[in-house]
Amino acid sequence: MEKKYVVTTTQMFALLFLSAIVVGLTYNLPMSKSNNLQDHIASAFIAMGLSFVLIMPVYKLYQINNAMNIADSCMWLFKKFGIVFLIVYGLYYIFASCYILSLFNIFVGNIMSLNVSPFFLTLAVVVTASYAACKGIEGIARGGIIIFFIICIAIIFIVITLIPQVDIMNYSPLLYKNMDETLNGVFYILSLAFYIPLAGILFPFIKGNVKKTVCILNFSVYGILILAMFIVSGALGDYLKTQTFPIYSATSVAEIGVFRRLDAVYLGIFTMGLFITISLFLLAFYLVMKKMLGEKRGKFIVALGDILVLLISLVLPLFSNLFYNMKFILLFTILTSFFIPIILLIRYNILKKKGEVK
Repeated sequence: MEKKYVVTTTQMFALLFLSAIVVGLTYNLPMSKSNNLQDHIASAFIAMGLSFVLIMPVYKLYQINNAMNIADSCMWLFKKFGIVFLIVYGLYYIFASCYILSLFNIFVGNIMSLNVSPFFLTLAVVVTASYAACKGIEGIARGGIIIFFIICIAIIFIVITLIPQVDIMNYSPLLYKNMDETLNGVFYILSLAFYIPLAGILFPFIKGNVKKTVCILNFSVYGILILAMFIVSGALGDYLKTQTFPIYSATSVAEIGVFRRLDAVYLGIFTMGLFITISLFLLAFYLVMKKMLGEKRGKFIVALGDILVLLISLVLPLFSNLFYNMKFILLFTILTSFFIPIILLIRYNILKKKGEVK
């Protein structure tokens, strides 16, 4: 299999960073079974260390053959049985898209109370994201790097704006009560590590030092999350216990001079990042399904992914007990980011000892 470099490490970093940031913007305290955001600062540090463990098998597979993505490895090592793993990954990429998009619909409809039809809003996002996915990773990367810089500027602006709102009295000693809040935070943060299974399908496109990119990505994602938690906790204090989306709540009450309505900036970040994120997951779904069904059925695969994301993301809230269950999401994420790659590595070592692979 010929390796095709099409994306620089900077572009790939920007894409995976955006996907992680969008998920972070949906940070939801009730879903984490917690109401103390400050204790999640310790959770984020722990989760950062564990994320390096989770991504290691994916990176090791990439080192074995850097021309293969996770779908190629499944079929290479398990032949026809690898289709079972491909189905799991295909479902995961669709689930991740639907999960993020459904939360966006809830956020826009219920939190911001915008008079927008969920169907047409979802349709607009899916159509534009599908168009970008059809253009391939190069097209997504070109748009993503621009959006990345815009979002970085917006994040810096929001942080500078929120700092004057911080009150030292809003902080309490870490782990003041017990470890339950912190442990729940660790499980919740790791459950949202959608960028790790996504990296497994995108690594072969990268031109450059993948190991360095992964390290910088993890430190950056969790560094931003920890900074956001620290500032938001200091700015809002106990008010956070009544809020579903704490980061949005902080932007909705912050103001500095003539700058107000920072929640509009938040919405802009969310929308731009959402477009890139859904594009990446649709592309990942397409690559997995193409490996399973063949390239000739490409248009059918793209249309299937669009329809699934559109319909499921609208129906998803009706089954919140399952799809918004932290344990279910955590299991699904660890399965695709860690356990399946581990199984592939074990299989590779067995076949290598038999001399069936190099």
